[in-house]
Amino acid sequence: MLISQLQARDFRLFESLRLEAHPRFNLITGDNGAGKTSLLEALYVLGRGNSWRVLAPQLVRDGAQAWQVAGLVGEGEAGSGAPPDTLRVTWKDREIGVRLGQEDLPLSALVRKLPLQILDPGMHRMLEEGPGIRRRFLDWGVFHVEHQFMPVWNRARRALKQRNAVLREGGNARLLAPWTQELAEAGEQLTRLRRAHALEVEARSQVLLADLLPSERWQLRYTQGWDAERSYLEVLEAGIERDRRMGLTQSGPQRAELGFYTAHAEGDAAKAVKGRISRGQQKLLVAAFVLAQSWLVAERLGRAPVLLLDDFAAELSGEFQARLLRALLAYPGQKFVAALERSGVLENLPDAHMFHVEHGVLKA
Repeated sequence: MLISQLQARDFRLFESLRLEAHPRFNLITGDNGAGKTSLLEALYVLGRGNSWRVLAPQLVRDGAQAWQVAGLVGEGEAGSGAPPDTLRVTWKDREIGVRLGQEDLPLSALVRKLPLQILDPGMHRMLEEGPGIRRRFLDWGVFHVEHQFMPVWNRARRALKQRNAVLREGGNARLLAPWTQELAEAGEQLTRLRRAHALEVEARSQVLLADLLPSERWQLRYTQGWDAERSYLEVLEAGIERDRRMGLTQSGPQRAELGFYTAHAEGDAAKAVKGRISRGQQKLLVAAFVLAQSWLVAERLGRAPVLLLDDFAAELSGEFQARLLRALLAYPGQKFVAALERSGVLENLPDAHMFHVEHGVLKA
């Protein structure tokens, strides 16, 4: 998937913005606060419908009442096939609207239309915060590679919500039984999809990690949120009294977790990486798993997700920067990379477009 052109109006620092993108690599430079991250944010909004940093009202330029991000989006380079589609995301009157050409789209259709991932300075949160952020990372990939994911995910979410409502209201066994059965079936299906994708990401990441972080062995482990030796229905039925006391379903896919582990050598006991590795290592570790997932999505869909990377050099030595750049250049998808300046390993990029941002003004 390619973004051939980006436009924005009254978005963050930008009164107006127009960018003609390279199909492979786009480097955006500028001082702190000049608007580099805001530009990446506009691209992110084009593919996700929201920001990874703030709520939609906070994206509007001071003094404006609405913002719009638009892009020409297609599945090939210019002249190589069907003309690109015009995709628009608008915030106005406290609502977000998404349009593809003249057609209104739901948010899920937008995410499917333009697969997009980001590596930002807060990527260490993937390792340090609670499991919710890791489940979202996993589910983004499953959403793109398994068309049955959304129906299963919605079914599990609805069953969990209804079961919890019955538990809070003190409903009897007759009222609880159908939602227990429904949640057990949907939870098992969701878990199978998640586990299969996690295993694929873990296997694919090893090739990347061998170059990015070769000094240690790294693992990604998926745990399903209940005793793996028992069916989910057995666990739910055995825990009914506890769930009644808590007014909440205590086990299930909503408790699923991705764990990141490391060992110095084969045969050593693997230990959780949290608190054990540097910020630079964290950045490369998360980059490896995000790139591995993006490669898998590209192979399954036949179109590579767009990749955004903010603050390229932060936390990384020259050698680590070189390793990360090699991985980015090998990735077949379109990249938008922000950095303070075009220096070091970024000086002699082959086949790329360069942009510079100054006080909300973009210069090619």
